[in-house]
Amino acid sequence: MKPKRRVTKRSVERNAHTNLFSRQRVVDEAFLEGTARLFKARTGRSLSTEDARQIVDNLGSFFRILAEWDRIDRDK
Repeated sequence: MKPKRRVTKRSVERNAHTNLFSRQRVVDEAFLEGTARLFKARTGRSLSTEDARQIVDNLGSFFRILAEWDRIDRDK
């Protein structure tokens, strides 16, 4: 019988940071439509649902990178 592996706070944090950029995001259709309307109002161009999905993905990635940089700065 194998001994149980002890889960430590450090390993949990490492897993959270490792998966930070690989998480699959699920965005509903209403959110994408709202995003398209918001950017249409700002840019004057009609956007497809795919355009809105890309905007959401890009903004999410941008803020994940900022959060990662903040975490690195706090660790120093």
